[in-house]
Amino acid sequence: MTSKRKGNWTVEEDKNLCSSWVMISEDGAVGVNQRDTRFWDRVAEQFRSNDRNTSRTIKSMANRMGTITKYCKCWNSAIQRAERNQPSGTNQMDVEHMAEQLYLSETGEKGWNFGHCWWILKRCQKFHTVIIM
Repeated sequence: MTSKRKGNWTVEEDKNLCSSWVMISEDGAVGVNQRDTRFWDRVAEQFRSNDRNTSRTIKSMANRMGTITKYCKCWNSAIQRAERNQPSGTNQMDVEHMAEQLYLSETGEKGWNFGHCWWILKRCQKFHTVIIM
């Protein structure tokens, strides 16, 4: 029996998913008054409107967004702590380097792989809350 699992997500697919998720989650006409299944139906519809050849399932999209959200929240927490503890005379690059060191030590990851997603998600209300790991 062959696996139905698709290949790894590309950077473009991640960006499309994040943009679709933001668009639907911040839809003022619907807001937070939507069921989880309807929400993901709408995200998938938006995702597919940007990538008509995709074979990604709603479950795959939800799982991938869960992974992205987890790591982006960790990154957000690291950035905020680095900014709060920023020594005098440091610049934004220094802050990002400190944040990366915090992120890597706390997650055990070998690198920060979701910067392309972070630029899309960082303005969302969901990522304004500090998550202490």
